[in-house]
Amino acid sequence: MGYQGGGKLWIEPKGLGWVALERDWEGDLLPQDLVAEAGIIGDGFKVAEPYTRASLGGYVKVKSKWLFFFPDQSIFFHGIKGEKIFLLGDCNDWKISSRWELSPVQRGMELWIEDEALSEFEEFEFKFCTEKGRWIDPHDNFPAFPTSAGKFRNARFHKNRTGKDLVEFNVIEPRGVIGSEKWISYRPEGSFGFSFDGEYSSFRIFAPRAEGIELLLFEETADNISQKIPMLPKDDGSWFVTLQASLKGVLYKFSITQLDAQSNLFSKEIVDPYARAMVGRDGPGLALIPEFKPQCKAFNPPSIEDAVVVEAHIRDLLANAPCTLNDGERLGFKGLAKWLASKDCYLRKLGANVVELQPVHEFDARTKEQYHWGYMPVNFFSPASVYSSCSKNDASITEFSQLVDAFHDAGMAVVLDVVYNHIGIPQHLINLDREIYCSTDSTGNLTNHSGCGNDLRCESEPVKKLIIDSLVYWVEVFDVDGFRFDLGELLGLELLTEIENELKKIKPGILLFAEPWSFRGRLPAEMNKTGYSLWSDASREGWLKYAKNQSGKDLAIKLLNDDSENQNYRSYQSLNYLESHDDYALVDRFRDMGDWRDGDSLPEEVVRRVMVALGMLMAAPGVPMLSAGQDFLRHKQGIRNTYLNGDINALNYKDLQVFEKEALFVRKLIEIRLSGAGHRARYPHSDEWTLHSFPVFSESAICYGWEHKKTEEKFWISANPSQEIASIELPESWISGAQQLAAYGFESFDPNVVSPLSFYWAGNIPASMDSKKS
Repeated sequence: MGYQGGGKLWIEPKGLGWVALERDWEGDLLPQDLVAEAGIIGDGFKVAEPYTRASLGGYVKVKSKWLFFFPDQSIFFHGIKGEKIFLLGDCNDWKISSRWELSPVQRGMELWIEDEALSEFEEFEFKFCTEKGRWIDPHDNFPAFPTSAGKFRNARFHKNRTGKDLVEFNVIEPRGVIGSEKWISYRPEGSFGFSFDGEYSSFRIFAPRAEGIELLLFEETADNISQKIPMLPKDDGSWFVTLQASLKGVLYKFSITQLDAQSNLFSKEIVDPYARAMVGRDGPGLALIPEFKPQCKAFNPPSIEDAVVVEAHIRDLLANAPCTLNDGERLGFKGLAKWLASKDCYLRKLGANVVELQPVHEFDARTKEQYHWGYMPVNFFSPASVYSSCSKNDASITEFSQLVDAFHDAGMAVVLDVVYNHIGIPQHLINLDREIYCSTDSTGNLTNHSGCGNDLRCESEPVKKLIIDSLVYWVEVFDVDGFRFDLGELLGLELLTEIENELKKIKPGILLFAEPWSFRGRLPAEMNKTGYSLWSDASREGWLKYAKNQSGKDLAIKLLNDDSENQNYRSYQSLNYLESHDDYALVDRFRDMGDWRDGDSLPEEVVRRVMVALGMLMAAPGVPMLSAGQDFLRHKQGIRNTYLNGDINALNYKDLQVFEKEALFVRKLIEIRLSGAGHRARYPHSDEWTLHSFPVFSESAICYGWEHKKTEEKFWISANPSQEIASIELPESWISGAQQLAAYGFESFDPNVVSPLSFYWAGNIPASMDSKKS
């Protein structure tokens, strides 16, 4: 097995751990990250001794020479004592020669080679071989590579792995869940984090099983601790310290000392879970107290029935944005706020009234430039420092607040995609108290129902408080209008219900969305008693099948009748979408139709089928959601998971010109959806409408209408995913005075005909009526 994520980790008995890196260790946090990603708590990281590295990996560099080494224990293990051993590899064409023979020494056999002799090689494969032709496989755990035959393994030399690539560490065995039960069922009270009353600065953290905690204050950088101040424990499980001084703006962390399974003490530095801003994912945090926005100035979001959502990633929007921004502005909050001020901003022109931003909580990007989706959070209060112009002050708070204001000025509500089901790296909460904050199985191992590791223990009362305090903070300070809960099943019905109740006390019109699934299962049907809108995979797959002409008309009628999610009480409880950040783009799911490759023009058939799907999405009951760029047929080159691929995900606004007709069609659909013509789609359970499914002479084409019982307004959609023209039997009272509101795939409007691969939305409005946006 080779390297994964930059290294390979293994554990030996008696608590000794190893990380073999793909390059020499430069003192960064990569070894610690790999250990944390494996759900292990480690300490005492250091470069292995040269002969240790050579014993495991076959070689090491000492000054200007390379030492190839075969240890005594391996000689005894393989039963080859007294035999000659040779180094064979690409460096000598795999030929035995006395030049490449190892010499016996006290602890094994070795061969020294001058650096110059291997200078022509960047890397090469090698192996040790006895004089009798016996090949010795590399160490079982050290990264090695299969031979071309696939049955054996070769060691690999690389000049960038000189020996400092092997890091050893001590494995800390956590004490386990015993003793934490009391605190898991206890809801802490009061405020945590930093506070200042005008004279005294206070810090408070919940850590009931800690043996000691120190407040660490920093002068200018994370490497320069200016003070270590012991904190005092209280009976309620919290620790606090109060200082007569203003420490606003100071950089700080906590040092947590606790017991392992053997009752040995160990310490870890963490960032305050309630820190309002962070210098970076590793901290420190900043002692800040942002001001709350007055409720009288709060933005009033649309009702969830009237929402049209567009999901977007800040950097995907900005990378190629056709506006004047410097390189730094294209990376974060400030640039997007600046672009939103322009009437030509893509999001303003699209017409959606809700933006769902992919995660903006502090996440585990290693550098400001690194592209990341943000689904590995390390703090639930701090706006992502990599999206701010400066991470050492309150810029992340100020600039994110300005971004929210810019969206509101553009008439768009702001929903945040939030991840409260697992945590990223570094795992500050695990180092605070592994069992109180993270979920473990019956063997004591961390669970992985999120697919990302480090699942939060969402049934733990301290975790519930942390989550709810965080959500309330984002609403009160930034005037955020709603949240989308990633893998909502892991939070559970009880917590999601409590969240809704608490947030509606602050903002009654709060918009709440959730993924109803995880790798553990799905949320129960009782979610229909809440105000959440749940992502609908039934709608996603249903409209895709219909647009591909793989389902027939019955499924389409079922979706239009609002029967896709049978457990729903109200139509808005279904969030309908065809594409999101995750998985394939919608266009990529049509790669099985037509012969096309990246760089080619999209086949007309694919374009038309995508427009049919989008037309049906906008006409159907439920809350519709688009992914940014979907209106101009953005795709991801057939790649399913692009979570670290900014180049693929960045929107190419030149395609707005290529697919201008399609983009205008989608904008028109949104406009109609939000108008009187779309009222039935938004409120399908009202008694105002009589529904009609008109005869269409086709196995798949449909004509679906709704008629107002009092005003005699009539609206209908027609769609045809087949390659054949279809005729409709519309009553004369519907045809007379009919107006085409939006259409794709028609050369001219004929209410009695549905062209192949087409969609239209029409209406017959009495002259006395005016169909305005409601």
